[in-house]
Amino acid sequence: MDDKLELLLSGQQYKKLQEFWYGRVLEEYQLNIVDVRVLLFLDEHKKFDTAKDIVEMHYLTKSYVSKSIDKLIAKGFLERKHLSDDRRYVHLLVREEALPVIKAVRDRKETMVRQIFQGITSDQKEVLMQVATKINENIAGVLR
Repeated sequence: MDDKLELLLSGQQYKKLQEFWYGRVLEEYQLNIVDVRVLLFLDEHKKFDTAKDIVEMHYLTKSYVSKSIDKLIAKGFLERKHLSDDRRYVHLLVREEALPVIKAVRDRKETMVRQIFQGITSDQKEVLMQVATKINENIAGVLR
């Protein structure tokens, strides 16, 4: 599912649906939805690899992202790196140990998305994506 559309579906009902679909994975790895969103974001957006990027692009609370990153580092799923001379920028790298978690979540997400879009045509999905993109652009404009 496209990030823009996912941001539109970020209400409590969608969060509950994610918890339902990801439940086994969350339990097995002792993670929460924010942890999963952080891992997926970093795996899918290679050039956006800082906590600030996650906060700004997913509109998550800085404290949630920070706690999640600390937890994921402690579990060996993420690694902090300074990739430039500017020590203020801490880049986050997904470690190989996180790949089974990411695969399990993606597999569950694929099934969930199929269920969500059941009975919706590809034309309707395209219109929805266009509307979601425009709404997200409008929201970003207001927040600037």
